[in-house]
Amino acid sequence: MPEPSTEGRGYRPVDLAAVFNAPRSVLDDGESYPLGPRTLYGIPFLFGDERADAALLRVSGEAVGIPVERAFEWMVIAHALESPDLFDGQTVGGVCAYYTLLYEDGHTERLPVRQRFEIGPTPRLWRDRAIPLDWGQTPFLAVPDAQHRLMPRTHGRFDAAGARFVDVDDPQARSPYVLPYRFYLWPYRNPRPDVPVRALEIRSLGPSVLIGAVTTSELDEDPFGRTVWRDVLLDLDPPAGAVSEELSVTVDRGSATYLYRRVGGVDGPTPAWGAPVEEERRAYVRVAATPSARLALRRGTSEISTCGWQELLAAGSHRDRGITWRVPDAGRAWVRTVVRDAATGEPVPCRIHFRSTDGVPYPPHGHHGHINSDGNTWNLDIGGDVRLGATTYSYIDGTCEGWLPLGEVTVEVARGFEYRPLRTTVTVRPGQAELELTLTRMTDMAATGWYSGDTHVHFVSTLGAELEARGEDVRVTNLLLSQWGHLFTNTEEFTGHPHTSADGHTHVFAGQENRSGMLGHINLLGLRRPVMPWCTGGAEESELGGGLETTLSHWADECHEQGGTVVLAHFPVPNGEAAALLATGRLDAVEMIAYDPYNIREYYRYLNAGYRVTLVGGTDKMSSEVPIGLIRTYAHVPPHEDLDYWTWCQAVREGATFVTSGPLLRLDVGGHRPGQEVRVPADTTVRVQARAESIFAIDRIEIVANGRVVAEHRSHRPEYALELAADVPIAEDSWIAARCYGPGADVARHHDVWARPIMAHTSPVYLRTGEDYSRFDGPTIEHMLNLVDGSLAYIDERSRRLWPGQVCHRHGQEDHLAFLRAPFLQARELLRRRAGERR
Repeated sequence: MPEPSTEGRGYRPVDLAAVFNAPRSVLDDGESYPLGPRTLYGIPFLFGDERADAALLRVSGEAVGIPVERAFEWMVIAHALESPDLFDGQTVGGVCAYYTLLYEDGHTERLPVRQRFEIGPTPRLWRDRAIPLDWGQTPFLAVPDAQHRLMPRTHGRFDAAGARFVDVDDPQARSPYVLPYRFYLWPYRNPRPDVPVRALEIRSLGPSVLIGAVTTSELDEDPFGRTVWRDVLLDLDPPAGAVSEELSVTVDRGSATYLYRRVGGVDGPTPAWGAPVEEERRAYVRVAATPSARLALRRGTSEISTCGWQELLAAGSHRDRGITWRVPDAGRAWVRTVVRDAATGEPVPCRIHFRSTDGVPYPPHGHHGHINSDGNTWNLDIGGDVRLGATTYSYIDGTCEGWLPLGEVTVEVARGFEYRPLRTTVTVRPGQAELELTLTRMTDMAATGWYSGDTHVHFVSTLGAELEARGEDVRVTNLLLSQWGHLFTNTEEFTGHPHTSADGHTHVFAGQENRSGMLGHINLLGLRRPVMPWCTGGAEESELGGGLETTLSHWADECHEQGGTVVLAHFPVPNGEAAALLATGRLDAVEMIAYDPYNIREYYRYLNAGYRVTLVGGTDKMSSEVPIGLIRTYAHVPPHEDLDYWTWCQAVREGATFVTSGPLLRLDVGGHRPGQEVRVPADTTVRVQARAESIFAIDRIEIVANGRVVAEHRSHRPEYALELAADVPIAEDSWIAARCYGPGADVARHHDVWARPIMAHTSPVYLRTGEDYSRFDGPTIEHMLNLVDGSLAYIDERSRRLWPGQVCHRHGQEDHLAFLRAPFLQARELLRRRAGERR
């Protein structure tokens, strides 16, 4: 057996220049087909010369012999049929030609070449057809002369954004359609590799056979490989830099996925709630290749390390220029997993993550190991997955299945804040087909009438929201339609009634977030009919150059007329109309999406001025980097009422809420819960009790009265349950709330895209010393008046409200300016009256 050639590493093209007899114009759009030396699938081929008249071999009558003059293990022939007879009804499997190997010892080997087995029609442009007939009809035993290529991972044309999720570039799916290939590469294994072949004879039995190139191989390997991918691990020394999207692995005779960082190097303190994204020097890639393949690690266009595939498989590891390449054991099993509730034994919806001991994720089938290749996911609903920091989780209904590696596997499972999250190591054994896991409920808030909900979710479908909400144990999800310029989201989800899961446990309602960049954003929950326009006032909320058509107050009025619930989104910003809404009593609640000292001070400011303001929590989920309910509202539904969407909204309107990103916080003020009002004697004390229990560590719990911390319990070490009781003096009408935090001066944070702090805060209990609850704060009223005056100044002097031509507005009033100003004038009058009454 001859030694493998060095230049082609075991592959050597056959020079066909002497037998070429046809121009490339016989190919459809032939001028765009590249000629000359080419490498396809890492294999060298020699196509015709660009400068020659004849660029390919066309065999239609007499047989043509191609000189070979060598021994070989395999022969790869780039060929096609000139006629598209297959699409006119020609029988699949019909013999179209015979290829005969003529050995130097006089023996011959005749090879039948069959339609759609070894050969097929060369593709056409099919200008008269929307769908090309070549698509999906390539030969069974040959491959097209165009190999799949990874698309750019982080950039590309806007119209290719969807295609980029497929990973590979598919030119056949483009519009306008372009021909992806012209020939098919048929590998043939020589039955007599030790005997030189003098020539290859081509004889057509009908349609013309087109030959573009022939290459032989001296290697005992299938030229296109038959082995399924396996994991390749890379460890980078510091000089090589950290794992980033600039890194890629290329394989000349095979394929490689994008290069991903491994996970699990640093686990978060709470199982199944993500881990920080740190400078990672551990990566993995999935490779399918022939033994002679070469792997190269690149940063951009620079090669920083190489590795031979056969050598890596044999040795198990390879080190080159500060990079260690490794291949772990390739064993795997298809495993069906069930996660059961410890109390009921039934499958329980949750989210789950599997990874090997090397940090390679193995998501359940139908889910993602790395959402959007670890890129940003704003406005992407990619199905039942969430990424928290470095870790991607899959939402399941309690069951899932897919490949798991043999050996030790780390599993993480979580379900909201009431179940103890799980991180465990299981051993997957050869032949294993089943895996059972158990989640244990820490507490049952519903048993005491407290039900969780998220007031603010975007960009998922109703059924997607249901799956995620069930996995997070969120009972009520408000999926909000909205507008960003000419992007309108979730239009098709609006029905005017709640969607309830089959078990009656989970409710999803498609409402609206109506938005103005200056005046504010408002959540309209429980709408029976859409309230339009969704957004107003120009970019970036409504269309570029758009006018100010309405106000939040008018939207709130329409919502209330339908029996809906009005929530000021991510209070207090954008901070324009908030004061007018509060002054006129148009708000049912204000929303916290992340605890921030400024936001909470603004909340206390209005409470201190005598406004009874319910606090709710919502995620403002706009990406798969935020789970539904990461910030959630617990609302108290009385025991004599069943939970449904409407009773939950009613509880919100009554102020029976607390907001949490983890801790379950209970407040009792003299036997009363948040939202309630109780009369007490002046100059008395009330017994206040607060308790928090949490799956996340917390280190302090506080009681707040009229904006001041009047009692606190700080633990010297993180705890999972804290209690506090105090006798709070009451000298005037007052409000009392409770709050708690995760440990640390900056407060421990989640691993979502906004790194939100771990905390909880109740709505207040209101205490009055007379017939009516009343508080007043002059500076706050002045602050509110200034906001009202500022909004009026914006409307009068800066808003875009001069429509060219004749205009009939949706509101139907002739004086559009008066329509816009009306709620602010009403608020100004009420605020001035309050200020006057206190002088």
